Amino acid sequence: MNERTLVLNSAYQVINVISWEDAISHLYEGDAEVLHEWSDVEKNTMTPLQYDRSVSNYDGKWKWNIPAIIRMKHTKVFPKYKAVKFSKINVLYRDDFTCQYCGFKGTQNSPDKSKRMTIDHIHPQDKGGTTTFENCVAACGSCNSKKANALLEDLDMRLTKEPVTPTVGALRAIKMSKRKIHDSWKKYLNDSPVMV
Repeated sequence: MNERTLVLNSAYQVINVISWEDAISHLYEGDAEVLHEWSDVEKNTMTPLQYDRSVSNYDGKWKWNIPAIIRMKHTKVFPKYKAVKFSKINVLYRDDFTCQYCGFKGTQNSPDKSKRMTIDHIHPQDKGGTTTFENCVAACGSCNSKKANALLEDLDMRLTKEPVTPTVGALRAIKMSKRKIHDSWKKYLNDSPVMV
């Protein structure tokens, strides 16, 4: 019961992801439509992009197939072209929850502190290091403790790759690979500047 719906504006640009309940409300109000695409099976037919589940109101008078994608009919909302905002979770996603020193792949909430993924300032803050994508990497608890506030050149530690500021598209692709999304979303998300 946790299906989500991708929302496009009237120009077919991604503007949001909403709950299926909100999507059905938009359809009921008449300000949106379920997006359709050409069927590969039968030529000259259009298939609605929806999940394999329907819902109805309490008396069964209204029945709706849960939409995977809706298009707003008259919206003036356009996607905002923004750089990726720095955050701990975005660093972890960029590095695929993999320690950039030893290669261990972990989680953010591991009960074992040595395996819990966190971020490390390559050039320590107390030595003038900044909190940026270029100076922060994912690190397991063990490597983070081992490095502490030392410089890499003073230890026998190396980065597996040089950290960079991720693009919206690259970060979205990683985030979407961790979530269950409807297959029909992919072609719209690939060209979208919006992070969902």
